[in-house]
Amino acid sequence: MTVSLGPLTSADVRPLARLHGAAFPGFFLSSLGEPFLVQFYRGFLTDESAVTVVARAEDGTVLGAVVGTTEPAGFFGRLVRSRWPGFALASCRAVLRNPKALPRLLLAVRYRGPDDTASGDALLSSICVDPTAQGAGVGRQLIAAWTDRIAARGADRAFLTTDADDNDAVNHFYHEGGWTLAQTYRTREGRLMNRYTTKLVSL
Repeated sequence: MTVSLGPLTSADVRPLARLHGAAFPGFFLSSLGEPFLVQFYRGFLTDESAVTVVARAEDGTVLGAVVGTTEPAGFFGRLVRSRWPGFALASCRAVLRNPKALPRLLLAVRYRGPDDTASGDALLSSICVDPTAQGAGVGRQLIAAWTDRIAARGADRAFLTTDADDNDAVNHFYHEGGWTLAQTYRTREGRLMNRYTTKLVSL
């Protein structure tokens, strides 16, 4: 599939929030609701460490996006502080719907990356592709463009985390894309997670 690739813009935020919910039904971020996802993606517009790539069809329709940061330590705390009124309202709505989400929200704000994260490591925070475009290579193009951009910023390695259980398609995607399974661990809530890494080549 032929797509154009460019950075995230403010006009992309709401379409991406809707697309994320459709691409990952039942996953944590989606369960927090569209208002929270809007704040999440808007946060990547203003943080200087953010690296974003959006895939668009010929008519401009958003088909997918990947977002991340070259400074994982404290990133989500900065994101929340920069948009605290919107995040506070969206978080209250999410917690009222699902009180069990509160501990994970608090952990996300304090997240600083794995213990062995080096200063040159970048975090791939989220990637989503329109379900109607999955299997057409859009995800591969997004990942390739994103890793090129973070390598150009001087990152030596990228990492990401994803669910280990009931997530075969996603784990297969990263494995086939050359990412290395570095660790499998269990969170405080009991979720089994996989952490993948990939080495980067500066252009």
